[in-house]
Amino acid sequence: MNNDKCCSCPESLAMATVPMQEWCEPYDFETALMEGTIFPCLNMPFFKADKGESNLKSTSLSGTPAEADREAKMTELSTISFAINDLTLYLDTHPDCKEGLTLFKELLNKRLDLLAEFAGKFYPLTQISMITGNPDSCCYDWGEGPMPWEGGKL
Repeated sequence: MNNDKCCSCPESLAMATVPMQEWCEPYDFETALMEGTIFPCLNMPFFKADKGESNLKSTSLSGTPAEADREAKMTELSTISFAINDLTLYLDTHPDCKEGLTLFKELLNKRLDLLAEFAGKFYPLTQISMITGNPDSCCYDWGEGPMPWEGGKL
């Protein structure tokens, strides 16, 4: 074997190209969370799998109405947060997309509103929601609410 060359083949076996993603109308956000993307045009599973039941659609695992309400709000917040994260990946490569930027701003505002609503009703989930959810608080109440291992859901 000749040590001067890694391969003695003069031809290339393949050359990969990846087309640039274009904007497509996003899924509703509950569907997006179940599918793993907000963009239907990117939803190209390699293996066709049976559609299972979603945990998002299930009834609350908790017993009391307050716990069920908390879990419903947490699911809504998780859904919006997922959409923001997925849209961020799109905007990293398409920073001038007006539709994407408009949706991004709407979702950020909605997430801030949901964080404030959740903090006001239950407990703060982020440092920002300590102020927006309970602006009159006179203590640092970051430790309020159950931890995930204590029954809280993230």
